[in-house]
Amino acid sequence: MTAEELEAARQEWQAELNQVEEEIQTLRQVLTSKSRRAHELKRKLGVTAWNEFTTDMGQGIKNVRESTAVQKIEETFTEIGSAVASAPIYQKTESAIKATAEKTTSLLGGIGSAMSQKIGALKNTDSFRSMEERVSSAVSSVKVHTKIGGSRSGSVQSFDDALREATGGEGGSKPNGTPTPVASPVTAEEKPLS
Repeated sequence: MTAEELEAARQEWQAELNQVEEEIQTLRQVLTSKSRRAHELKRKLGVTAWNEFTTDMGQGIKNVRESTAVQKIEETFTEIGSAVASAPIYQKTESAIKATAEKTTSLLGGIGSAMSQKIGALKNTDSFRSMEERVSSAVSSVKVHTKIGGSRSGSVQSFDDALREATGGEGGSKPNGTPTPVASPVTAEEKPLS
């Protein structure tokens, strides 16, 4: 090729390159315009980017699941699972776990039953009945006293006195003759409440 032919070919190539770049630019403008129009139509139809994404993901997952590679993997895992489940060691382990679960269930049920019986027996003891009677009479005494004397703040008798009356005066007394409280709540200053 001579220099003149080479120069003519270069000019021809340059012209073709210019034409291809113009076509590319035109196609980009058309693509941008079409993309904007598609976006407007989707917005009018209520199609969001999230809807598109979920649809695309769903389709992608469906395609993967339907692929032959995934189906072969599923078949292989199914065969392995069947082989493991039918193996004697698995059968022994499964039966041992079932037996242990049954024994544990019956043991826990037995413990619950025994505790219920013990609590029932405790309720029938003299000590429990005596304590129950004392608390019940003290509560009813306080209720009666509150109804007669008005509000708690205006009461003349303390809870300790009411409790002592209800339990038959079992509180003892101090050497100076004042009764010893059976149960006395104290404040931060260590003073009994009245």
